Formats: sequence, structure tokens, C-alpha cells
Amino acid sequence: MTPINITGKVLYSDVGISFWGGIDPLNGNVIEQTHPLHGKCIKDAILCIPSGRGSCTGSQVMLELCLNGNGPQAIILRDVDAILCTGAVIAEEFFNDENISIPIICAVGEESFSQLQQNGEEEVIISIESNKDNENIVIRMNGKHEICSRNLLAMKSTLSFDGCDGEAQQPKSQAEKLAQRVVQRIGCISGATELIPITSAHIDAVTYIGQGGLRFAQRLVELDGKVKVPTTLNSQSTDRRRWEQLGIDKTLATNANSVGDAYLELGCAMSFTCAPYLLPNKPGLGDNIMWGESNAVVFSNSVLGARTEKYADYFDICAAIVGLVPNTGVHQTENRKPSIVIDATDFIEEHLLPQIHTDIVDEKCVYKSGIDSLFPAMGWLSGNLSDGRIPLILGFDLLPSVSSDNLKAFCAAYGTTGSSPLFHMANITPEAMGDNVINDMIQSCGDRRVQVSKEDVVEAYTTLDSGKQSGDDISLVALGNPHLSVGEMKDLVDIISLDDRPKNEKVKVIATLGRQIHSEGDLYAQRLTDFGVEILNDTCWCMLLHPPIIPSAIPSAKILTNSGKYAHYGPGLTNCNIRFGSMYQCIEAAKTGRMGSNKGAGMSWLRPFTTHTLIRHIRKIR
Repeated sequence: MTPINITGKVLYSDVGISFWGGIDPLNGNVIEQTHPLHGKCIKDAILCIPSGRGSCTGSQVMLELCLNGNGPQAIILRDVDAILCTGAVIAEEFFNDENISIPIICAVGEESFSQLQQNGEEEVIISIESNKDNENIVIRMNGKHEICSRNLLAMKSTLSFDGCDGEAQQPKSQAEKLAQRVVQRIGCISGATELIPITSAHIDAVTYIGQGGLRFAQRLVELDGKVKVPTTLNSQSTDRRRWEQLGIDKTLATNANSVGDAYLELGCAMSFTCAPYLLPNKPGLGDNIMWGESNAVVFSNSVLGARTEKYADYFDICAAIVGLVPNTGVHQTENRKPSIVIDATDFIEEHLLPQIHTDIVDEKCVYKSGIDSLFPAMGWLSGNLSDGRIPLILGFDLLPSVSSDNLKAFCAAYGTTGSSPLFHMANITPEAMGDNVINDMIQSCGDRRVQVSKEDVVEAYTTLDSGKQSGDDISLVALGNPHLSVGEMKDLVDIISLDDRPKNEKVKVIATLGRQIHSEGDLYAQRLTDFGVEILNDTCWCMLLHPPIIPSAIPSAKILTNSGKYAHYGPGLTNCNIRFGSMYQCIEAAKTGRMGSNKGAGMSWLRPFTTHTLIRHIRKIR
């Protein structure tokens, strides 16, 4: 074969990017406002990033970019990223008869990636060697560097279904045959040497991103696909029962419900929640599962101790149809060890505990302190600081309590900036309990250790509160990303009940939660409705992108959320100003129409730095 040369301008960043919420599939523009490449276009470029990060839906965006002709010519990664590869694999396997452009994707490793750097109008020339399968490639940067790598999409499959338990050895339908091939290819890209059975699946691909995802799901139905394990569905793109009442565009609602209908026909349960760990029969310690949706993946690994990679949309339903996943990554015990310590001990002892002990004297002050907003801010920060590694996080066991809802908020924010599907929190999460275990984990991290400073936390909080400069008036309060738990519904009711002020008529308050939790907490739901909260089922905030749910007065509209995940993705997805605060702040804004500057506003749980510095200085003198 004649070598294929690709020439294109470099888009380089040493920061990974989530394709979902970070890149517009309709034009290839980078829309993640906190990313160094914000405003650039990846169409026809040579995209050089360490890896993807954040959402499992990145594979959906990749497929739409391929089908729309808006993708890059090549993606040069530091680390193998199965999510990005999955979108391209689906394009090849399911749409190979269409004239589509599929990028070369390669992972060059840490040392070689460090040689790549942005240099104005510099171009990268990628030459594919003339072997018969185009697997081996050489990357040349205008003759300055030469890096040998492999085209991940051309790798030979090394996995076989022979010898696996059950009926998966011989596919029962054409859909299962295609699903097996997808699982084989992604397993090979991930470096797996065998497949293992799973006990459950959670499908993230039910979100409607574009026609490619709908056609993919309907093709599986046409080819007689059926899931082999208990399978739940993530939030879809509209409330299935109330879309017309809510004024949702008919075309959008029809497409969104059609995607959901296809997955129901494949045998998935009627769940439609981004918090499947709140449902009955959640997985337990050591269970091998296949879950999509980044917050659910991080929660199941870290808090429940189950085992799942951060599986890409489309791979998720293929694995559920096959009932098997590659035995790689955090499915293996040795790969669950932390390799970096994130130490928040000094920060919590010196800046947090004194203020917390002051606040808990009065039960009302516990809510007013806004301490719940610490967890998404720290989750977002920890994902950034971990740099793709599994972290051991120290210091949180010093807090008076860390609830499941606190961890839920932490996991969701961690999932936006972290690329690893797992963290350990000393004496909090199940695999990091006891001094001996923790000391062994610390030893395994070597000298990779990051001390969390007050400045780090303030910067994280300020980044999430990106709309602060736009003012304090609030148009919409967005609650439930991930979906509310019964405990969070109770907390909201308790905060509302601190006084008898009504909701401000000019402020919309919307909460999203799953049908099961809505039923379990129906008394709290009624109290919230009485206050003026509108409750949506089946969908979630990362899928609610347009009016009438999202305010149409852009860019003056301001949305307040207590979700670190939505604060991260919201600005790019909605083009609105997003404010971030505590649950107490959200209810205060619902009542007053503004972000308050009184107790409960901002980081009131943070002890003033000047006081801390003075006390330490006095202690040193003594």
C-alpha cells in the first residue's frame, strides 16, 4: 500500500477534554469555557491532548463528528482513551457503507507526548507505513521529531469468545455478532487479554445527541438485539410523560423518546436515572459490572467498591448484549491501587474544622454554613490534581460526618475533571479503611503527593462559580444533577421550612429525579411542589439544553446550581451564566431572586485566612 500522509495544523493542550460538553458535534468548536482550547475548532485539525476526560458520552459526540464531517483528521493522545475510540469504532462497524471521515487515533505515551508542543502555525505530518493493515504509523513534526506509534483503530483483535461461559460463544443474532466485534476491538485497544462476565449494566447512550445515536440503537433492534444481564437506563433528553406539557420542541421530544423506546425494546429496564446507585439491587463490593455515566462509574467504584471501567456510550449496550467486558483496568485488583496522594489534611484541620465546629452549635447553621458545597468543589479539584491517576485522598475522615449524598456530589464533580474511574478516600471509602491499608496505599504512591491549599480550593470554587461577574440576580435554580436522593429532598424541605417566606415569582426552580425516588419520597416531593419547585423525571440537566426549560434571555440569564458537574458543563452547554453555591443558597435565591452576600453565601465554611495565619504566628512565638 502507498503510505498515507495527513497534514494539518496542531491543536495542542496538556489538559484533557471531555468531548461531551466540551466540543460541539455540529461544528467541531471547543465550547468548554475553562479549557485552554476554548473557541478553537477541531475540524480537520491534528488534535493533541493527553486523553479525553469527563463524560462517557464523548463517544456519541465522536460518532456525530464523524458522520457530520466535523471531526479532526487525527487525534494524538498521551494515554489510550477507549471512549474516543469507541465512537470511531461504531462509525466503522455500523456506518461503513457511508462516505464518512474517521480520524487516526494513536496513544504515544508520556515521554513522546512531552515532545509535542504548540508552536503557532506549525504543522504535523503523519505518515502511515505501508504495511497491509496501516497499523504502524510514524508521526513527524516538520522533521524535528519522529515518534513511532500504532493506529488504535487498526489494531488486530486478540480476544476470542471461545471458552467463555454461557451462550455468548455463538451469537444468537446479527446484533450480538456486531456487539461481539465492538467488545473485541475496544478490549484489544484497552490491552485486555480475556473477557469476564458482568452482573449488571447501566446504559448511558440513551441520551439523544444526534441522528447517529438514534440510528445505531434502532439498528440493534432491527437486528434482534437483547441484553443478557439486568440493565438500567440513564437519563434521556426529555421527560417522557410531560414533554408536551413542558413545551418541549416536538421534533426533539420525538427523537429523544425514540432513542429511549429502542433501548426498552432491547430489554433494558424503565429506570431513566443518572443515579442508578440509588435504585434497589445496587452492586456490592467486588462485583464486576458495566456502567456508563461518569458520576455513576466513579460512585460505584469508589463508594460501593464495585468494579467497572468508565465505559463509553455504545460500548455499554454492546457489552450488555454480550454479557461480557474486557478484563482490564480497575476490574483487576492490582490496577485499583492509588498512584498519587492528594492530602487535604492540613487544609481541613486549619481552615475548615474551626468554622465547622462553630456552625454546628446551632442546627440551622449547619444548613446555612453551606458545607455541602465543599464536596463538589473538592471533587472537581481532586479530579484536576489527580492528572489521570487513581488518587488516595487524605483528611476527609477528620470531618464530623461525610454522608452518601456528600460523596455523590463529590463523585459527580470528580468525574468532570478526572479521567480515572476511581478514587480512594482514607477511612471513608470501603477499600481504604484502616491505618495499615492506608499506609500501604501511601507507599504505593511513592513521591507523587499533592498538598491541597486554601488557594487551590478557592480557585476551584471560583471556577465553578463562573457567572459571578454577571451579577447576583437569578433566573433559574437547577437542582438534581445527579438526580436527587430522598435524603436531598428532605434537606431541601427542611431548608425551605427554616422560615415561611414564599418562592419569588420571577425565579423558576426545577429539580430532576428518577421515577423510583420520586415515588419513595412522594411526601417530600409534594412539599417541594407546594413551595413552587417543578419536578422532572426521566431527564437531567446535562440533557436540558434549550428553552423553555433553559432561560431564553441569553446571555443575561443566570442559572444557580449546587452541582459541581452542572457548574462545569453548564456554561458550554447552555451559553448561560452559571452560578454555583450550596443547597441553602439555592433556596435563598428561590425566595429572594438573588445570590445573597450574607451567612451562607460563598465559602462561609472556610475559616478566614488572616485569622488562621495570626494563630499560627502566635503559636510559633510561644
